Amino acid sequence: MPLMTQQQARQLSALQLAFMGDTVCDLLTRSELMFTTLPVKQMHQNATQIVNARAQAAQLQAVRHLLTQEELDIVQRARNAHIGHHAPQSATPEEYLTATGFEALMGYLFLTGQMNRAQMLFRLGRV
Repeated sequence: MPLMTQQQARQLSALQLAFMGDTVCDLLTRSELMFTTLPVKQMHQNATQIVNARAQAAQLQAVRHLLTQEELDIVQRARNAHIGHHAPQSATPEEYLTATGFEALMGYLFLTGQMNRAQMLFRLGRV
């Protein structure tokens, strides 16, 4: 069920969408890891390897060809947003901006009730 219309979601800032998308990526990752037989500490370590700027940038690159024009517009708007802080040491500035675009897309899809699409893109991006 959507939390807002597509028009309402497009009115949010790209960084608001990315803020929500970061949580969506974390939830999808932890939901998958929960069904493994790994100890919790290892699940956490695996999650941090999946939900980070470098990995999310790679996910976006892997699924970019599957995105609609509307989705590409959201990604581009987030990439162009003034983030206000530097990229983490584990990622290049380009990877960080790309990851922000991916997170914004995930946030947009969640807020507009398109979780099946978000899950599909998230999983396909990790292959």
